[in-house]
Amino acid sequence: MKLAVLGMLSALGQAGFAKCIPRPESSSYAVETPSSDYAVETPSSDYSAVVPSSDAAPSSDYPVASPSSDYSEAAPSSDYSEVDASSDVVSSSDNSEVASSSDYSEAASSSAPEPSSPAETGAAGAYQITESQLDAAVPGGAGQGKCTDSADTSCANNKRAVAALNAAAQKYGITERSEMVAVVALMAFESGSWQYNVNLYPGRPGQGTKAMLMYDFVYAYAKQLYPSQVQDAWQSSTDTDTMNNVRALVLGDDDSFGAGFWYLTTKAAEYHNSGKLKDGDLASFQDYCTSAVGASWDSERQAVWETVNGGLV
Repeated sequence: MKLAVLGMLSALGQAGFAKCIPRPESSSYAVETPSSDYAVETPSSDYSAVVPSSDAAPSSDYPVASPSSDYSEAAPSSDYSEVDASSDVVSSSDNSEVASSSDYSEAASSSAPEPSSPAETGAAGAYQITESQLDAAVPGGAGQGKCTDSADTSCANNKRAVAALNAAAQKYGITERSEMVAVVALMAFESGSWQYNVNLYPGRPGQGTKAMLMYDFVYAYAKQLYPSQVQDAWQSSTDTDTMNNVRALVLGDDDSFGAGFWYLTTKAAEYHNSGKLKDGDLASFQDYCTSAVGASWDSERQAVWETVNGGLV
């Protein structure tokens, strides 16, 4: 009888212990700690120069600095009310992010919508370049370029870039070599030789294109190209999803590579067809960067311009 009682007590003790053992919680997604090999300073001006790097060692084609400027604009007007992103945000498959080995994700650019109407009628005699010229001007984009992750469709090489650059020159009436050199040099520097399409560090919402336009300009650009898809209220939005979805509208190759030309001809029009950007003149390019774009000036930015200027001949 004692043995039977002891057996029952032992069984009850074991059952109680089992109930106290916590079950391991399951996780529906894994969160990795992003790694970053490239430190980017907090921009001090308006033209964001974001050139984060992957784990691979940076290319030595020409040095790419941690730019300190942002292509930014004054704070958006408060006349516009912000829209709740959960109900009104532009939904676009372009804003879906693809994980890559270099710890950055970008919107796929192939499905960007067609503009409702061209921003410019274009011009006959637009300055055009060849792939071999671009290889000399932006050596980091030659061949495969910096596109080591086949899943990342936003990274482009020169073969892809040249078609978009020539289309943009036609669209925005770029007929001067000096203007082509200036815009290509600016965007090659900002995008890390066409590698990046959005700001990755510090990760500013809405900032992107190969020109790394800040959201104020991204909004204006998208509104001009896709007026029926961009609400007025989103101009002053601070909602991350809203801003990123507006940006996604202009991440296709033609729009992304066209952003620098759009800025020159609409936001810095005094430098377009005016002689202020002189052919082969470093000083006038420096003036454009610091006065029209609001970018800081350093030896790395100068080195990029010198390489582009020497290659587009």
